[in-house]
Amino acid sequence: MTEKTIYKTMAEHRRVYDLIWSQMPQMQKRTSSSWWFFLLFPKDETGYGRRQLMFSLATRVGERIRVNDVWMPGLDLQRPIENGIDQFYAMNVGWYFDGAQIHKMLKQPALTTLDAVGSITSWSEQADGRPYGGEIHASQSHPLALASSWRWPGGNANFEAWGELFSLDSSPHESLNIDTFLGGTHFIAWRQMQFKGEFDLPAGREMLEGIGYFQRVCLNVPTFPWKWVWAVFPDGSIFSAYIPYVGRQLFRKGYSFFNSEKQEQRTIPLGQAGFWAWYGPSERILFNKAAVTPFFTDGPHPDFVVEVSNKQGDFLRFRADVRGHTRFYIDRPVLGGRKETHWSYNEYMFRMQALDGRIGDKLINKETMGQGFGNLEYSWGLGL
Repeated sequence: MTEKTIYKTMAEHRRVYDLIWSQMPQMQKRTSSSWWFFLLFPKDETGYGRRQLMFSLATRVGERIRVNDVWMPGLDLQRPIENGIDQFYAMNVGWYFDGAQIHKMLKQPALTTLDAVGSITSWSEQADGRPYGGEIHASQSHPLALASSWRWPGGNANFEAWGELFSLDSSPHESLNIDTFLGGTHFIAWRQMQFKGEFDLPAGREMLEGIGYFQRVCLNVPTFPWKWVWAVFPDGSIFSAYIPYVGRQLFRKGYSFFNSEKQEQRTIPLGQAGFWAWYGPSERILFNKAAVTPFFTDGPHPDFVVEVSNKQGDFLRFRADVRGHTRFYIDRPVLGGRKETHWSYNEYMFRMQALDGRIGDKLINKETMGQGFGNLEYSWGLGL
């Protein structure tokens, strides 16, 4: 692949790729948090995403913080960073959705080393001498690719992920770079990757490959509520939407919903954005209107109706039929330990139902696109 055929120059791709190995310490504030994560959709006879995996490591500023009910040291703003080596504690989390059941495999705090040369390692040695946790590093077999390993009681994962570099979403993208006195945000997103590797999962060991999403997030404002969707179709095309919002969910703790469906739906969007990306060299189709609306079901989790549109007449609508759920949540003591702030990041694995839309002159439905699957985030609380 030459520079003339890639979305941007290799020099620009390399510049963004190298930012993965920094959490931008010069931008961090007392409310800062950082995380690195993979969301993986293995390929099977239905397409991508009937099964899903996530591996992540995360930290936030604080003397002590509680992540998924485990106390651990928080990120120290005064920590020394020498020769590109940044050390801090992080929580490693890994889960697997087998299409019917969620398996929460990994929950391990560990002293973590972020090396600007190209790695982040987060391992905690156990009493039996085996380390649990994970690492991400620059691949030795693919240029501008990521190699990753994770280990938990009874299993492990080793895989590589890379982008084809023929579009914005198949390339590493510095999607946000905001730095102000009050705070800011720095995101590196790689939304349309290929992955391949060996996974020792609850049902046994297998080789998996498919489409994945990677993100390195440096959030230098309080963690806030949002709704986010990422979905994949059998031809590799992707859809995504993002809606930060405010509502009474700001004050919610734990996993619960209002008694009234209308109350649950009563939120104010602070922004609306979405996009469609065909697989292959192409430009995104952008949506400037987006809504993700929860609807109660007979089960413990809601379904969601997702709707997006733009001024050109492109639109998409479907029901996210929720098949699984997991949570990642952070509590931080404030006011000398007298109070705690809480932020809950809920993930729902879903199957698309009642898909209807049009992109350009192409009708979008199950007959034209096949069965789509996705992951939907519905977060609440406020991490002060």
